[in-house]
Amino acid sequence: MGSIITLGVDNLEIDWGKNNFFRNHSKLFLPEDIKLVTYYYVDNIQKNMPGYSRPLSKVKERLNLLGYTVEGCKDLFENQKSSIPNYYPDEHQVPFEIFSKIISSVDVQKIALPDEPDYYDFGEYVTKNILQDPEFTKQFPDFDKFDDSEGEFYENIDPYITLRLLAENPENLSKDVIWRFADIVQGGWISEDELYEGLDDSDRYLIVTEGSSDTKILKKSLHLLLKDLADFFDFIDMSENYPFTGAGNLFRFCQGLARIRIQNRILVLFDNDTAGIEAYQKTIKFDLPKNMKVLLLPNIDEYNSFNTIGPSGVNKENINGRAISIELFLDLNYGFKEEPKVRWTSFNEKQNQYQGELINKDHYTKKFLNKKVFKNDYNTSKLEFLWKHILHECTKKPLT
Repeated sequence: MGSIITLGVDNLEIDWGKNNFFRNHSKLFLPEDIKLVTYYYVDNIQKNMPGYSRPLSKVKERLNLLGYTVEGCKDLFENQKSSIPNYYPDEHQVPFEIFSKIISSVDVQKIALPDEPDYYDFGEYVTKNILQDPEFTKQFPDFDKFDDSEGEFYENIDPYITLRLLAENPENLSKDVIWRFADIVQGGWISEDELYEGLDDSDRYLIVTEGSSDTKILKKSLHLLLKDLADFFDFIDMSENYPFTGAGNLFRFCQGLARIRIQNRILVLFDNDTAGIEAYQKTIKFDLPKNMKVLLLPNIDEYNSFNTIGPSGVNKENINGRAISIELFLDLNYGFKEEPKVRWTSFNEKQNQYQGELINKDHYTKKFLNKKVFKNDYNTSKLEFLWKHILHECTKKPLT
């Protein structure tokens, strides 16, 4: 019969492979996710052997960054559906909206383990063991009428679509996504070390900022707040002089990227200040490639009233869109007795407003970068808000 490798959530298997013919799912996991998991065999035999295992709630985050948002799943589903040969009957073809509703309602813990004969025809396993399960037919009774030819589509649908839609059911989020690989390793088809491939270069995002301190803050906060997703992001190597200091240089960098149609995923982050907004507005007028995102640091409601000093003296002013640099997302109360303040510097005639800069911003940066242990004494809420903004921009529309 050969050695089998499967991907599933709890009792529900959604992808299968045999010997050396299988899809590598290691990008859903981290190298340390190997643990003892239960393997199910005929005659109710169960064994505990190594497998990759990660809660669906965590896998959902990785799927989003891989382009499998619900919106992305719809596009992929429709593309796959359009490739069905014309000679297949279309009477049982389910629209994505219905398919999504069906899968999102499934509680994987209630799925029955199927009986496993030695052999299934194409489409037979899905139609007889999965689509007829009450967890599927409760939303769509017609699944019970599907024949093997119609089951072929659902047997070959991208398993990440199914996995992502299962994550829409809160009941499933605590369940483990398990990649059971032990049989093919024991069968000699691949070694455990060779199995983990991780992300492709095309899955990763290169973040480019206005300055080296911006990148250092982002890199450290990423590993502090989103360690499980850190492998999705790369940064410009800062071992030499940082090449894009300032909004102007970053604008010229974007101009060059737009012309050469670079293939890697690029995320360009401008400061949300007067100079940054001017450069951002010029940049988005380019015919940018789909794999390139350009965004501003987000507004911070708390900074609608902030201490400022400038030509008109000391005031409380809204600094959003005028002085928001990445240092404003740090804990400005940590290690300082004086209240933070922004100084208005040069006047930008095109934007008709002053450019602002946080006074002593290098000191705030050093406090953060030099801190070794983070406990409740350092407020990371604004950094968490910033990364939420970045993740949203990365996932709101799949990059190609």
